[in-house]
Amino acid sequence: MERIILSHSAIMCFLNNQIQFKKRYIAKVYDEPSSPALAVGKAMHKMIEERLKGQSIEVAIQSGLQEIENIADYEIDYGKTGSREKIIDQYQKLSTIVINELPTYNDILAIEDRVECELSIHNKKIPMKGYIDVVRDLGDTLEIIDWKSVTSYSDEDTENWAYLIQSWIYVQLIEFKYKKPVSRVVFKEIKKTINRDGMPQIKDYVLDRHGIEEANDVIGRVVKAVSDYVDNPNATYFPNPRDMMNGAQSMHIVAQMEGITVRTVHTTERREKFAPVNTVVAEDIADDNGSETERIMAKLVEFGVGGRIDEIVKSSAVDTYLLKPNRGVKMSKLASMGDDLSLALGSDAVRVIAPIYGTQTVGIEVPHEQSFPKFDGKATSHQIPIGVDTMNNVIYDDIAKMPHMLIGGQTGSGKSVFIRNIIQSLNNCEVDIIDMKGLDFEDLGKNIISEVPAALMLIKKLVHLMDERYKNKRVNAKRRVLIIDEYADLVMQTGKEKHEIGVFDENGKFKTKTTTIDTRKQLETDLTRILQKGRAANINVIIATQRPSADIVAPIIKANCPVKACLRVATAKNSEIILDESGGERLLGKGDMLYLGSGMVKPVRVQCFSPIEKGESK
Repeated sequence: MERIILSHSAIMCFLNNQIQFKKRYIAKVYDEPSSPALAVGKAMHKMIEERLKGQSIEVAIQSGLQEIENIADYEIDYGKTGSREKIIDQYQKLSTIVINELPTYNDILAIEDRVECELSIHNKKIPMKGYIDVVRDLGDTLEIIDWKSVTSYSDEDTENWAYLIQSWIYVQLIEFKYKKPVSRVVFKEIKKTINRDGMPQIKDYVLDRHGIEEANDVIGRVVKAVSDYVDNPNATYFPNPRDMMNGAQSMHIVAQMEGITVRTVHTTERREKFAPVNTVVAEDIADDNGSETERIMAKLVEFGVGGRIDEIVKSSAVDTYLLKPNRGVKMSKLASMGDDLSLALGSDAVRVIAPIYGTQTVGIEVPHEQSFPKFDGKATSHQIPIGVDTMNNVIYDDIAKMPHMLIGGQTGSGKSVFIRNIIQSLNNCEVDIIDMKGLDFEDLGKNIISEVPAALMLIKKLVHLMDERYKNKRVNAKRRVLIIDEYADLVMQTGKEKHEIGVFDENGKFKTKTTTIDTRKQLETDLTRILQKGRAANINVIIATQRPSADIVAPIIKANCPVKACLRVATAKNSEIILDESGGERLLGKGDMLYLGSGMVKPVRVQCFSPIEKGESK
C-alpha cells in the first residue's frame, strides 16, 4: 500500500468522519467539489503569499485572480445562486481591503514552507507533513503564521481545537527542521464578508507555547490513533463512522475518554499593524509613566468612560496609549476628548483616534520631546521614504503608484524638509521645481523656477510633453516629476490680465487690440490635464502650500491628488481641505504629519525623517 503521510487536514478529516478519511486518504476516491468560499480563500491565500514575497499590490491581487481562473467550473459547487462572476466580485472587493491591512515583516525566515519528516509520537515513528504559510525568526525563538478565511472571527474565550491540533503539528515540524523553539502560532483570520461596522478584516487568534504544550499528550494520542487506523483500516475509533461532529467537539470527548484535562489556551486578538514587537504591556509600565496612565484613566472615568489601557507604544514623537473601552462607550464621545486630555496631561496636542482603523481599540497619542528618525538608506527605484509611524513602522511610497501628491503645512511644520527628502529620493527621475520663494532648494542642483510666466510656460511644456508621449506611445519614457512649492503664492499671482495684441481689421489695416487672458484659469486647466492623464505618461505632480484653503486648492486639483500629506496647519478647516478630516491642527510641527498614501484607506500619523543627504536613498 502507498505510504500515507499524515497532515493536519488528514487528522481533522479523520475526526470529522472516519468514512470520509478512508475514501480520501486510503482509497483515494474522494472527489467532492470545492465551495465558492474555498475558491475565494485560495485566491486570498495566493495574494497574501505574493505580497509577502515583495510583489506589488497590483501583481499580488492579479495572482489571486489567476488562482480562481485556474479552477475549472466542474471543480466548484456553485449552488443554486452562485457563479464564477460572483466569486471574482467577492474576491476583488475583499482583496483591496485585506491587502491594505497586511502587516509588513522584516524577519521572515520562510514563506510557504513545505516540511516533511518522521516524528516520534508515543514511541511510534509517524510520517508527517505540513505547508506553513510564514515562519518568522524572532531571535531566540520562531513564530508561525497561518492565514485562515473565516465566516466569523473565533471567540477568544472558546477553545479552538482545530487550531490547537494544527499548531501542535506545525510546531513539531518546524522545530524538527530549524532546531529552534517556536514561541507561538498566530492564526490570522480573514473575514470572508466585508465588515460595515468598522471592524478589521483581519484578526489574530494566538496560541502561545505553554498552551500548546499542555495538549501534548492528548493530541499525540489522537495522531497515533490515526496512524494506527492507517495501518489497520478495519479498526474503529471514536468518533464512529456515522458521527458528523466537527473536530473541536470530538476532541473534547476524546480528552474526556482519555482522562486528560486541558486548560483553556491563552488567546488574543490583535491587528499586527498596530502591535509591533516593541510594545509595552500596561502592567509592566515603569513608575514614571504610571502617573500619566493614571491621569488618562482618571479623566476618562470622570467623563463616564471605562476601559483598560493594554499597551503603550513609544515612537519618535508620541506615546500611543492603546485603550480598549468598555462595551457601550460611544466612539464619538472618546473622539471629542482630545482637549480635556490635553488639559489633564499638560500637553497642547493630545490626539484621540476613535477607533484606530480596523480595530475596536482607541489610540490616545500623547506627544513627548521629538527625536527625528534618520533614514537608513534602503529605499530603491522610485520609492519615497516618508517617515516612521506611531507604531515604529518605516513608511515608504512609490512615485509610480501615487501618482500625484498634495501637501499642506504652515511655517515651522517641516514641509520644506519633507519636500527636500522627496527630491533627494528621486534619483532616477527628472525633477522640475516651481518655488515661488526661490530659496529652499537652491543647493540641490535642480531646475528651479520662481517667476509666474516661466512657471506657466513650464506647465504648458509638460502638457505638450505628455501629449507627445501619448502620441508616440512612449509609456516607458524617463519619469518626470513636477514639484510646486508655495502653490498659494503662484495662484495668487495669476488672474485676469490685459494684453495689447496686433491684428488686421476687415480692410487689411493693422491695429492694436486689448484682450484679457485669465492666467489662473490657464494654470488650473493645464495642471488638471497633467493630473488627470500624467500617470500613464510617467509624469507626476507634487503640490505643496502653506495656505490650504478652498479658494486656493480647487476641488478638481484636490480630487486628482489621491496621496495627501497634512503637516501642522492653523485650523481644523485647513486640515479638512487636505485630508477631508480634522487633526492636522493638533500636530506638533517639525515633520509631524498625517499621511494618506497610495493604497491607504485612512491617514496614518508619521514623523518625517531628518534631512536626507544626497545619495542616501539608494
